[in-house]
Amino acid sequence: MKFLYLFVLFFFVTACAQFQDYQSDVESEDQMSKKIEKRDINLPEGSTILDSDRSGFDLGSLLSGRSSTDLSFNVIAFQAALDKLDFMPLASVDISSGVIVTDWYSLDGGNERIKINVRVINEELNDDSLDVKLFRQIYENNRWVDLGQDDAQAKKIQQSILEEARALQIASEL
Repeated sequence: MKFLYLFVLFFFVTACAQFQDYQSDVESEDQMSKKIEKRDINLPEGSTILDSDRSGFDLGSLLSGRSSTDLSFNVIAFQAALDKLDFMPLASVDISSGVIVTDWYSLDGGNERIKINVRVINEELNDDSLDVKLFRQIYENNRWVDLGQDDAQAKKIQQSILEEARALQIASEL
């Protein structure tokens, strides 16, 4: 009988702890929404932002010894990428690692769609400091068919982002 009481008590305490974690996650999402509004970043509903101000630890920061607020990439390039991709719905934006992932965006009357992933790698503004991947699909026989990556279009987007970032950096230095 004692075992049953202990089991029920353990279950109740565990359930309450999970509810508190859920409440703190909801509060964190509200705080992040306010930060997004201050930054003039317009995200579609359902998008997630993992902000550098978010509390917690990740395995990478524990092993490397770096803080989760260290930004080892060019923030201007990150903002330029967000500006260039503002016509597409964003699936995920992680400012702490410089990664932007869009959701699928329909072209050609809904028969073709693209998805773009951007990663700002370092503080330089050269071709190696920005990784852009563009994925294409077409709608055939009532299903989406992968066409793979479009490297030529990804390179054009990369160059466009880098040109804008360079212009913004020059303007910020004046």
